[in-house]
Amino acid sequence: MRKMTIKFQDVASELAQINALRDDLMERAFGALEQRNATLAAMLVQSLGDRQRAVRWMCRHQNAFAGRTAYQLLADGEEDAVWDEIALMGDAPMAARLNSVRMAY
Repeated sequence: MRKMTIKFQDVASELAQINALRDDLMERAFGALEQRNATLAAMLVQSLGDRQRAVRWMCRHQNAFAGRTAYQLLADGEEDAVWDEIALMGDAPMAARLNSVRMAY
């Protein structure tokens, strides 16, 4: 059996491509959310402080959502649960919210 040689430059290049595709998909998904439900998207941006944090939050698996993403909840018709979590973020002090977002990424 031939031993496979891993070229770390190739791995790094592939990971960069995957990350670029993921970032593009996250941006397009949030753009679609802004078009389809502008109020929810705007409140999320306001609650988290900037659009980039909102983009990432929507894609992150949340304990509050039983390990699902906000997009999965929206797809399952559970928009109220997303709104409830946004409301809870609005009740938390800004520093705690920002720290939780930073720790996730």
